[in-house]
Amino acid sequence: MTGSGADYGRDEAIAGAGFRAEAFEVYAKLNPVCPYTADANQLARYAEPAERFQKLRDWVADTPFTVDLAIVEGRFQHFWSVNTAECGPTDTEEGMAAFNAELEDLNRRLSVLEKMAGMI
Repeated sequence: MTGSGADYGRDEAIAGAGFRAEAFEVYAKLNPVCPYTADANQLARYAEPAERFQKLRDWVADTPFTVDLAIVEGRFQHFWSVNTAECGPTDTEEGMAAFNAELEDLNRRLSVLEKMAGMI
């Protein structure tokens, strides 16, 4: 594929496959269908990783990885446009422990993406 940005060929697709796998996990964690909490102070903890993801998006804007991010976002949005989820209660002790673990994993995966993109 070609266009106004960087070309996207076989080599870029191979590199992009790993990038897409990590990016999908990050995007899904930043856009939870069933949040662990309804507490605004807890939800504010998403702000820093969301900002990092936006910086990543900006960083890769003129690279083949921009195609990969578009694929990830489109895949996620399409999936949830044709599927539904039944969410359980929020703000439980177990849910908050899972939320903390989710944020740790989100930050770890963001670091992986930043390295893959050459940001760090």
